[in-house]
Amino acid sequence: MNSFDPGHDGTTMTEVLTAYSEGGFTESFTVTEDAQLECHVCDARSPGSEVSMSSLRRLEGESDPDDMVAVVAVTCPACGAQGTLVLGFGPMSTAEDAQVLRDLQDDRGDRAAPGNSAPGEAHGDESPSG
Repeated sequence: MNSFDPGHDGTTMTEVLTAYSEGGFTESFTVTEDAQLECHVCDARSPGSEVSMSSLRRLEGESDPDDMVAVVAVTCPACGAQGTLVLGFGPMSTAEDAQVLRDLQDDRGDRAAPGNSAPGEAHGDESPSG
């Protein structure tokens, strides 16, 4: 298939997380009960509006297409750590995940990672030009 299909393409979440890690996004973040992002390096909590998103890769469940997640490559505004965050989206998303996804600073043009795929993946992005 030559065109971008954001649906299930056989790629697993483990493969996407591994590719981001190999691309320098080695740390992890979680969403708190008050819709903040918590950095697991410095324990800072930041609203999504202060967190830079370099890349977002959507995945759908193989057995249930409503089981949708977004793996997001982000940078902590407090310590500069680069890592990933897994958010639910669509009908099964929590209110906190939806809020964070809405609020993230969309910096997918920053070239820190492909905007719509994990590093090394050719899913949804054009090849970078010199």
